[in-house]
Amino acid sequence: MRPLFYFVFLCLPILILSCQSSQKGDQKTSAEIAAQNIKINLRKRVQSESNANNWEAVEYTESWDPEKTAIIVTDMWDRHWCESATQRVAALAPAMEKTLSNAREKGVTIIHAPSGTMDFYIDAPQRKAAIETPTHLAPEGFPINDWCYLDQNKEAAMPIDDSDGGCDKPCADGEPCKEMTAWTRQIPEINIEMEDFITDQGQEVFNILIENKIDNIVVMGVHLNMCVLGRPFAIRQLANLNKNVVLMRDMTDTMYNPEMPPYVDHFEGTRLVIAHVEKFWAPTMESADFTGEAAFSFDENIVANE
Repeated sequence: MRPLFYFVFLCLPILILSCQSSQKGDQKTSAEIAAQNIKINLRKRVQSESNANNWEAVEYTESWDPEKTAIIVTDMWDRHWCESATQRVAALAPAMEKTLSNAREKGVTIIHAPSGTMDFYIDAPQRKAAIETPTHLAPEGFPINDWCYLDQNKEAAMPIDDSDGGCDKPCADGEPCKEMTAWTRQIPEINIEMEDFITDQGQEVFNILIENKIDNIVVMGVHLNMCVLGRPFAIRQLANLNKNVVLMRDMTDTMYNPEMPPYVDHFEGTRLVIAHVEKFWAPTMESADFTGEAAFSFDENIVANE
């Protein structure tokens, strides 16, 4: 009868090879995960140490796991009370749909947030999915469902005056467009796929982020100086929750009338608000990081003159 150490000696090479194979498998998995990550090109504004009025643009990159990334589509309604705003949303929607499709294919979670239209989606499985996501408590006392107004403790005044509502052109009848609830749903040119979510509630968005272990959040949509900053699921709120929130700067627009200060054209007004976000709230990126194509830009001459 052979001693026990003999069999141990025979099995030892097999055990070593088995462990080595397992380690190689783990290394391969890590490499595969790294290869699937998305390179995100970010831009923020940093205040100069020598001149408080001077802000320098700083560009840098991050590597994001798409399965830990979400995009929130903010208030891309089918119709707006301001007709020119409706026109720009229609111009933006096809490019946004392409961006979302590419992101979704990479594994990014898509949250559609057309505020005030939840009745339209009452029977949609994507709406039910948002409602049925397990509840996760926000930090104690945090106003998770509240609108986030301009915070003078954290940001300067907005660089554009939108106190007139921000509509940049009269309506088709030649009269000023009247503020009203004109929307009923998200613009249909943006598809809502089965794996997506639909919500306009801060708590529900928070639930989705926590339940799905989302680390990175991209906010896109309209309007940057209003809903994209202020909604309870948007930039100020997510920044206050210490989330890694980013604005997609080519997938947004503002409500700004060039007849109001600082008396620049509409698109320059949007660029000023983008810079405001980069200074005080969040870095920005472009859709090119998901599509591999040139960033979207409005045809400023056509849109401005329609």
